[in-house]
Amino acid sequence: MKIFTIGETTYDILFRDGRPVSSCSGGSAYNSAISLGRCGLPVSLISTFGNDAVGDLSLAFLLKNGVNCSLIKRFNGQSRIALAFIDSGNNADYTFYQASMDVFPDYPVPEANDIVLLGSSFALRDNGREELLNFLVMAQNRGCITIYDPNARHSMADKPELVNKILQNIALATIIKGSDQDFLNIFGAEDGQSTSSSIRKSGTQILVYTKGAKGAELFAGDLHLEIPARETKVVSTIGAGDNFSAGIIYGLNQKLTNPVFDLKPSDWKAIMSFGTLFASEVCGSSENYIPEMTGKTLYLK
Repeated sequence: MKIFTIGETTYDILFRDGRPVSSCSGGSAYNSAISLGRCGLPVSLISTFGNDAVGDLSLAFLLKNGVNCSLIKRFNGQSRIALAFIDSGNNADYTFYQASMDVFPDYPVPEANDIVLLGSSFALRDNGREELLNFLVMAQNRGCITIYDPNARHSMADKPELVNKILQNIALATIIKGSDQDFLNIFGAEDGQSTSSSIRKSGTQILVYTKGAKGAELFAGDLHLEIPARETKVVSTIGAGDNFSAGIIYGLNQKLTNPVFDLKPSDWKAIMSFGTLFASEVCGSSENYIPEMTGKTLYLK
């Protein structure tokens, strides 16, 4: 089993009370890849960034944390940067400064039981969309598990073209994972049951529905599970959703002895618990990924 996380790489600069306080490499797929690498899992990041100092920092950190970087495409130009303004509730409001070039990566040939994680704005770009969809079709045909997190930060009520792209992505995914706010923005859905009904219209049967401090729900066929959140002293919520996805992947790696559709309720409960563990570890940290010690402890299991 190999793991591929697909998405943009961004260098995050964090502000509190109008002043920069820290910085680190990030991006949805990047955050997930670092956490999985810290657990010793065979993860590759499929992404692009510049041949600049910021890109060098991002690459060095990936390599340090055990992430395969052979599928990263670099270009001559400036990497993507995000300013994250942290409010009193430790939530972030972002301002993005796009990379100076819009290039798309080269995709590998996936094999049965490989896991593909896809999400965020990268999954909706026009440039490279044909290549991305071709890869997702190939992954589906070869028996991969594709997890799609739409990560929709704003209402899409007046953006039917983006909703159509999201529905295309959902139809090619095995598992849809997202927050209550994501699905409210996309479908106007106000709970997990109505969200599950919406995604099943595209043919996808498994939904992981996260609710922040209220926990998470799983809908898989006739199975419905509710998992409480872990009590955490929140430092920052940046990367929480990305790491819930990483936790799901870690759990699948531990429990997937049968096809994903044949997993038992006890298996799913354990998998979802890893999702809440990873998310809580990140919320209690100033990093966008699980702490190195947590990764080492899980790696030794």
